[in-house]
Amino acid sequence: MRRAPGFWQQRLTAPWQAVPLCRDARGQEWEEGAQGRDPRKVRARVEQAVDHWIAQARQLPGLDRLAAPLPRPPLHYDLRGEVAGMAVSERRPGETPRQWIRLHPELLLRYPVRMIQQTLPHEIAHLAVDWYLPRASDDPHGPEWMAVMVYFGRPPLVSHTMQIQPPRRSRRRDPRALSLPL
Repeated sequence: MRRAPGFWQQRLTAPWQAVPLCRDARGQEWEEGAQGRDPRKVRARVEQAVDHWIAQARQLPGLDRLAAPLPRPPLHYDLRGEVAGMAVSERRPGETPRQWIRLHPELLLRYPVRMIQQTLPHEIAHLAVDWYLPRASDDPHGPEWMAVMVYFGRPPLVSHTMQIQPPRRSRRRDPRALSLPL
């Protein structure tokens, strides 16, 4: 009997929805098996996935004649709030565009498969459209982006369903904000 491939051997085009979700003692949602993973190893897997998706983007039919090959973007693990990932392209006249990807580190630890198999290709598709077709569309999730996602074999989903933890509020009260009886 063959076991299903684990996180480290799983194909990057596998269906991420097949990974079951579970809850920890605090009720926080996680992909099964994600708790206790070494964050450095997860980041190494993310780096491998970026190489994979960039290689796929460089093979987009017909676009290789429009511009130099899509460069590998640096990754920043600095997003907070409700956004799982963000592709950034900075264009200055007469310069090569600078591009990078920002990822939500907490979501990456709790949902590594979803982030690697859906969020990363989503963001790299944005970078590819902006690199090869900079004047293509005003809609960031327009037909060009959708076509790249379909080429990647990923559904062109605009948003994620990962559970965001609300920000922790301080229990310290401002002494000037005492409640007074009416």
